[in-house]
Amino acid sequence: MDTKHFVTNYHKAWTSGDMAQARLYLADDLDFQGSIDTFRRADDFIVALTMFQKMLRGVNLISSFYSEHGAALLYDCDTMSPAGMIRTAEFFTVGSGKIKSIRLVFDATELRKLMGG
Repeated sequence: MDTKHFVTNYHKAWTSGDMAQARLYLADDLDFQGSIDTFRRADDFIVALTMFQKMLRGVNLISSFYSEHGAALLYDCDTMSPAGMIRTAEFFTVGSGKIKSIRLVFDATELRKLMGG
């Protein structure tokens, strides 16, 4: 299986709410860095992702790029929060059959207001 397979299936799983399936694609020691949170364990990341996914009306994938060991996705998250539509860029590193790192970039201004910080 290749990078495109792992990243595409991971993205489909989490956006549809199947967190158990999404977790299968992540390395246990996932290195996640986002606009709000940082995680070093996939299980901790999945907890936060589950909470975020529950806020969604839908996700619209705009563009995707794949290489041998990396990928980038650009998508809009339509949230039920006052933050509304959130344009998101997500960068992946894949190795040994798992997603090893994720860099998630979005304007977190409105979400930080909701979080009180």
